[in-house]
Amino acid sequence: MRVASPILLPLALMIAVSAGLAGCQKSPPSAPPQNDEFTAGQRALQKSDFKGAVADFNAALNTGGPVDARLFYDRGMANYNLQRYGPANADYSEALRRRALNHSELGITFVHAAYYYRGAARVCLGQWVDAKSDLLLAVQYYPKTWLDWDSLAYARYELGDYKRAVADYDRGMPYFKNDWNDHYNRALALYHAGDPKRAIVDFTAAIRHGSHVAGAYQNRGLAYSMRGDYKLADFDFSKAIKMIPKAWAWDYRCETRENLHRMADALYDCNHALAYYPRWAQAYIDRAYAKAMLGAEKGALADANSAVKYGPRVAEYYDYRGWIRGRMSQYRGAFIDYARAIRVDPTYRKARTDRQTLGTWILSAQHAGFTGFGIGALNVEQLENESAPSQSEYQKAVSTCGGYFSEGDSYFDDCVEKGVDEAKNDRSSDDEAEEQAEHDNYEVAQQVQEQENYQARQVEEANAAAEETANQSYTTESGGYTNEQPEESEQSEQEQPQESEPVSEPVEAPESSGGGE
Repeated sequence: MRVASPILLPLALMIAVSAGLAGCQKSPPSAPPQNDEFTAGQRALQKSDFKGAVADFNAALNTGGPVDARLFYDRGMANYNLQRYGPANADYSEALRRRALNHSELGITFVHAAYYYRGAARVCLGQWVDAKSDLLLAVQYYPKTWLDWDSLAYARYELGDYKRAVADYDRGMPYFKNDWNDHYNRALALYHAGDPKRAIVDFTAAIRHGSHVAGAYQNRGLAYSMRGDYKLADFDFSKAIKMIPKAWAWDYRCETRENLHRMADALYDCNHALAYYPRWAQAYIDRAYAKAMLGAEKGALADANSAVKYGPRVAEYYDYRGWIRGRMSQYRGAFIDYARAIRVDPTYRKARTDRQTLGTWILSAQHAGFTGFGIGALNVEQLENESAPSQSEYQKAVSTCGGYFSEGDSYFDDCVEKGVDEAKNDRSSDDEAEEQAEHDNYEVAQQVQEQENYQARQVEEANAAAEETANQSYTTESGGYTNEQPEESEQSEQEQPQESEPVSEPVEAPESSGGGE
């Protein structure tokens, strides 16, 4: 089965803009100090004049008098509320340093708070390891404060420690049950921790209460895909696409519809994904699969080449290109791609399985006496140890074949296997695939643009019809509008992607790759 690769909405964006999320909200000032400059800064801080407070605290530092850690703590608060997280981090660090050296009368309450706010500032700076260290201390001091646990969970999530992030959210959320942002964030952690069932519950809560609804639909769709509930995933991705026309859900729905055996619809979705994001390697490999299943191998090879180009360190892309080459009877190239996939990721067992499957199929064909497509001359043992040509081997082949050899994709098929004369008179299959890709991309861009123009015209016509109906309902006898309401036009929805009705039964997915067919 093929499960959508998550590209989840970035938490960093949410934490920077939402006052209800971990740490990045305005903080209370500390108690008033006794110095005149301190006092002026504190008054400004209490009035939320944070720029004025920073200026006053700077003036206090320039007086030449004794400097207490409280000054740095309070200036840190002002900088924090100005979202100057770098200076705030420095101020909290200096306050804690002076306190540790006993150069300060900073109260223990402010010490505890300084660890929390410095941790929160470091979250906003993306300094996840240091943030986690501070916030681990903060939750010891304030074990019943949901923001401390929330911020710690956020830092753990960014460090990839998803199970502990879930545990932190579980500890903190009971103290503030109605923070639906936390339901959304915990759902992301649950998804990555491999618990799609609980993730779906949290995403549903976020949708019900209006927290990041489009993202929640999109990511709940990913959770449904992880469970194999592809019709429910299709429904959620369609919802997300309606809310965000250029959503990543175009590619996710493409993968989902491939699992539902709806290849033409999947191709439609992948076309849109690549029209909006033309360097998205995963979308290219998804479209390659759809094209291959529809019998368009040359177009599939072109897309697989693009996936490898934009994602050269992803073993899956070489594996799928090897599968496509097997379907095109480019057996040597297929074995080389499988070898490349294994070299990129030695733990990627699927490439080993696919290579073994192809080798077994070739041996079976040879034993049955089949020699077509060059199968009779193949040495499977040698092919399994095949590797791509070195640069010097490539240059030699180019010279021998008169420049008709394609380095990245055809390997030696055109020259070594077919012969020099045939290679000179025959275009590389990859050159043909590249030309096909350029043609396909042009047609896709035109199709998407024409559809958007058509939908815009439909909306304009619907609005004009509604306005005309409203004008007709105005009567001079009544001296105003009648109680008749214009009917809503449904024209603008006609060209939208169709949504699948949600069902509860999981749908089996087809195998996504295999040996030559």
